[in-house]
Amino acid sequence: MLMSSASGLTFWGMVGTLGPLAAAGSIIGVLPHNLKVLVLLIGPLFVPFGNFLMGIFTDIIGRKKIFLITMVIYGAGIVIISLSYTFLPLILGLMLAEFGVGGEEIPSLSLVAEDSPISGRAKWLTIISDFDNIGSALIAGLFVVIVNSFFDRIVLLIAASILIVIMVFSRIKLPESFKWEVLHGKLKEGEKTRSELYIDTNGVTVKKSSYKLSFFVLMSIAISQYASFGLMAYVIGPYEFPGAFQDDMIIFVALIGASAGGFIAAPLITRGRKKYTLYSYGVGFLSTVLIFALVPYLHDVIIFYPLLFLNMIMSEFAWASRTTLEPELVPTARRGTFIGVVRLAPMIVYPILVYLTSNVSLIVFIAINMGLWLLGFIAAIVWHIYGIETANVNIDYPEG
Repeated sequence: MLMSSASGLTFWGMVGTLGPLAAAGSIIGVLPHNLKVLVLLIGPLFVPFGNFLMGIFTDIIGRKKIFLITMVIYGAGIVIISLSYTFLPLILGLMLAEFGVGGEEIPSLSLVAEDSPISGRAKWLTIISDFDNIGSALIAGLFVVIVNSFFDRIVLLIAASILIVIMVFSRIKLPESFKWEVLHGKLKEGEKTRSELYIDTNGVTVKKSSYKLSFFVLMSIAISQYASFGLMAYVIGPYEFPGAFQDDMIIFVALIGASAGGFIAAPLITRGRKKYTLYSYGVGFLSTVLIFALVPYLHDVIIFYPLLFLNMIMSEFAWASRTTLEPELVPTARRGTFIGVVRLAPMIVYPILVYLTSNVSLIVFIAINMGLWLLGFIAAIVWHIYGIETANVNIDYPEG
């Protein structure tokens, strides 16, 4: 389960970074500004389709089958990207790859939440999600070191092939979620799967938080984290720091920070979600205020890179909060659909902001990010006051 989810999210990180790398001048060379904007918009436009559709289907046909479908789709996309030397094949490959990886995370989060021991649920959800950053950092680092576009393609194909071999092996062996099997009347299969896991308790039964409160908080913190992360890690380089090498370095530094943040966050979030969410968004907001105060000096990389690194650590803290609360706040029957609907909000807001920030000054760009973090901090305060603690909760939320 962990191998399958980690390799899939590593793939998502690689694919999610290819658009910004292409916009920075990698893969098919330097693009005019309007095509940069289009390439940067492909991911934000097609990932939501994958999230939403596969979120619904994972509740209907199961977590494992969606894993196999998405793997085929984004595998085809990677092959097309690797063989593209003009703009149209690149766009087609990005569309397929982004749609496929967009559908990958929801079954991953659902399966890990459902088949993990309660004591380790948040830890594994955080670490699994962090492989998205690791995959992004890996491909960004390789593109920094390898400046020849032909070798970029070879590296991309080799990395993708290794991951696909791991995924094929792990996903053939992977059992279906025992909670999903029991819910759909497959009691013998569900009990057999559960007997192979390290689950020793169902957890504490509590009243589920209202859907209205859950939707408001999760959509707000998702918009805050997802949009601010994308703008600072992927978009600020091509827009504000023209130059392929420097843009690749910005992406690389950002994703190394986010990758490190995941492993720091994992043991912290297991202690409880409410306080963790509050300080994650609070410190994240303060780190963006600091960046805003130092806007006149940001073109000095000695100042900008450490600030970006710190901001990305906090962004990963916020990401861990999201990816843990999303599967924990809804019953098994609606888990995939609920996550898919919640994630429509940030994935709609982000491409709008990518477009709107394409011609703004650096100070306005950072001010927008500061506003996004403030939105998340306010939602975290609301959840701390009115939300439920899900650390030891039975996420089936049985009646009574």
